[in-house]
Amino acid sequence: MGSLAVIDTNVLIYSINKRSERYREARKILESLDELIIPVVVVYEFIWNLAEFGISSKVAKDVLSRILLDPRVKLVDDRKHLLPTFEKLGGLSLRHYNDSMILRVAEEFGTLATYDRKLRKRAKKLGIDLLPENI
Repeated sequence: MGSLAVIDTNVLIYSINKRSERYREARKILESLDELIIPVVVVYEFIWNLAEFGISSKVAKDVLSRILLDPRVKLVDDRKHLLPTFEKLGGLSLRHYNDSMILRVAEEFGTLATYDRKLRKRAKKLGIDLLPENI
């Protein structure tokens, strides 16, 4: 099996935003992987972010289609984690629910690509490998 990682929403956002300081690095991470594990919750967050940026439905559909049609992408049905994710929250507020869901999926696969510092800290405590290695 080749290299794989669970992809957080911010990596996808940076990978399509050419004006982002992290654009090249995010693209490099995605291009280096043999398999991109994308939890369904990440797709919902991605679309929500595109809406926040004022992206039209047509453009959003085109961008999402390009991502999902990439043969390296594995869309992960995260429904089995809906209730167990509450345990992963610990004492954190519900605002951390989506990140906790992503962590549960990352525990299955072992590597997480994210720029979210808080999520990285939580992942590191769980022994999950991180991409990029440093931010």
